[in-house]
Amino acid sequence: MIKTAAAICISISLLCYGLAQAYTLRADTSVPNAAIELWFRAPGAGFENGTPGIARLAATTIAASRSQGALSLADIIKGVGGRLSIDVYPDIASISALVPADDAPQVLGAMTRAYFSPLVSADGLKAAQRDLAVAIAQQQFNSDGMLHDLLLAQLFASGPQHYPVLPVSIAPLVKLGVPEVTAFASRAFRAQNAVVSLAGNLSHAVMRAAFAGRIGDPIDPPLDSTLAAAAASTTAVGYDPGVGLAWPGPAIRDTRATTALDFIADYLFRGESGVVARQVDDLTPDVYLNGQFITLHNPGAMLVTISGKGYDSVRQSVLGELLRLQQPLDAAVFSAARNAFEYHILSDTQTILSQADNAGWYTVEGNPDYAPGGPGGGYLQAAESLDPQFVAEVARKYLSTPTVVELVPRSK
Repeated sequence: MIKTAAAICISISLLCYGLAQAYTLRADTSVPNAAIELWFRAPGAGFENGTPGIARLAATTIAASRSQGALSLADIIKGVGGRLSIDVYPDIASISALVPADDAPQVLGAMTRAYFSPLVSADGLKAAQRDLAVAIAQQQFNSDGMLHDLLLAQLFASGPQHYPVLPVSIAPLVKLGVPEVTAFASRAFRAQNAVVSLAGNLSHAVMRAAFAGRIGDPIDPPLDSTLAAAAASTTAVGYDPGVGLAWPGPAIRDTRATTALDFIADYLFRGESGVVARQVDDLTPDVYLNGQFITLHNPGAMLVTISGKGYDSVRQSVLGELLRLQQPLDAAVFSAARNAFEYHILSDTQTILSQADNAGWYTVEGNPDYAPGGPGGGYLQAAESLDPQFVAEVARKYLSTPTVVELVPRSK
């Protein structure tokens, strides 16, 4: 999965340096702002996988909590005209801020203080519970998100990917108090479990000043999940009719195969240009299609979600095109598709926020040098190495029998 870097002036990734165990910096003094992100190997459903939503609840609570007479992190970022985002995945949590460059050192310090020594206040917890109540209510209308969670639950028998990031009801999270949230936050968000990813108008001097002299224990290992024994099919009730298809893929260390699956997702499903995406636009415009390969430590996953009336014809198109890809594409067609794929990589990795996103994601998943847009160009080298025969081999190996989840609309 390409999280969403190409004009990079300076880059460095240091392990066991400072407060965090790793940091990445994509420095560009030509821009007026900076992206600051904290990434953690933190299970979305808790360390026992029994409390879906606790990671997002804890991360949101910390951002909203304030000590007596002080501003919350959310207030600080808002006060400088910045934007705060909290993103939680089954095995990862990230907190990011896009701020003016002049305010970046202050915000970096505030973010590391807030998460590395978490303050969980009763008022912050209530605010976070209200925020999650809205998100949980909204998710029942998000067929794509519902299919995404259900597919991962079917594809993986155990581990973080088997569990949703949010529960179906706010009730279990309302029962959590300050002690429980503090206990999770102190373990998940400690400095030694952090990757700090920065891009934009920042210097290494800022990093060194923030992190000088503090070295901790090794970062937690990646949070892998166990695949189900075989592909299976199931149904679930959703707001709109739809279907999801999923296949297990290679680990992040297999960069050529992983890139081939990214290429396939781009070739078939990218909006406006993908083969199937264009068919949807022309023939079934009321259908929502999303397809992506999710790059994970081990293993990754290809997910395709289709929702809306007419979804079944799109499913047949998806399966038909995947079957065709099991034979090598015509050389000229492949060359054009690979050029388009490389252009999309460069296009999608232009902003400083996308640079920080990619560096953070690929570092916590265990292969920082492979991050799209990285200074070594490893991802583009892998893309350039693809050929029609290898892509067909990857399609045959990984994309034959899917796990299937079908959504049946509830009575409205």
